[in-house]
Amino acid sequence: QPLHKAHHMTDIPTRLIICHFQKAYYKTSKIPVMSMGSNRAAHETETSSPSNDRDTHQSVDVTRRRFIATSAAGVAGLGALGSAGSAAAASGEHTLVIEGFDSQTSYSFTVGNNLEKSTAEGATIDDNDEIIDQSAHGQVWEGKDAYTFDGPLYSFDFDRSGEINVTLDGEPARVGNRPDHTLVIEGFGPVTSYSFSTSGRAKHSDAYGATVNKAEKINDYGVTGAVQNGKDAFTYDGELLSFDFDRDGEVRVTIDGKAAHVGQRPDRTITVVAKGRYAEYRVGFEGTIREVIDAESGQDGINEDKFEGLPDEDGDQTFDGAVSGTGYDRFTIDGDVTNTVHHNDNAPAIYSNYRQIL
Repeated sequence: QPLHKAHHMTDIPTRLIICHFQKAYYKTSKIPVMSMGSNRAAHETETSSPSNDRDTHQSVDVTRRRFIATSAAGVAGLGALGSAGSAAAASGEHTLVIEGFDSQTSYSFTVGNNLEKSTAEGATIDDNDEIIDQSAHGQVWEGKDAYTFDGPLYSFDFDRSGEINVTLDGEPARVGNRPDHTLVIEGFGPVTSYSFSTSGRAKHSDAYGATVNKAEKINDYGVTGAVQNGKDAFTYDGELLSFDFDRDGEVRVTIDGKAAHVGQRPDRTITVVAKGRYAEYRVGFEGTIREVIDAESGQDGINEDKFEGLPDEDGDQTFDGAVSGTGYDRFTIDGDVTNTVHHNDNAPAIYSNYRQIL
């Protein structure tokens, strides 16, 4: 967790470093399945560098998961804990049973294949439980829902205000120790680069027949990759904070089988990470700021001259902040970063989705 930030400056040099970035357009509208511009292939424009290729060792605990669910008895409720269970075997039919109690609880999950509703253990088949390819979305209340499937149980999420008991082949499913969601990015011809950020660190997945390729890179702050005629998939905890892609390409993005509506989400998550010392910074960007996720309201501000000596470059939108110790600030924007300003000896690390820009 971020350390409490200092409210005063100590030994801050007067010399500044101003970094400029090539400006890029920002979108005004997007849709989950999008094809814009010409049909030419949209190749990834970012070249690899040592700072981009390696995963950072400065871990930021950005998970939004409220708790790890499921006890040894398999009850996934508030405050319950459980040890990690292995994924289901790669072949053979499996039975997943979800038992509800006093309140209606919604859930969603993604599996390998051949997903079907079942009446196992007295479960009922209800119209409000929906199967979308390899994913299911449903609600349970004082009864049981059951499903059969082949392959792994990739992810499972449920409404944490409720209480459910989940078993896999008669044993505790330990859903609290599995990822919340499965994100799938499908390409349709042109090479289309993308980047995104989630509140919990993402991991590669082979769900929905996806393959892992060399273009995909993951660190604590985001993911970058490219897709052509195929699928990339990732599992993660928490929320999808931002998603951006090359508008000359065409992609379809889903979360647990449903449209991710990436056109309604911010393009980029900007994460500013302290390197041990107190550091003031300013980030300039084109477009609009969407949400301040992690920042101290007393020291961080939009289009405010919070710190003397940090100039406003090019008249763009700006975000001022300060980080210290192992702390970080994080906010989302549409558009792209155009410049950063910081005091020379106290530069923080700044990431735009996956890519380190300072």
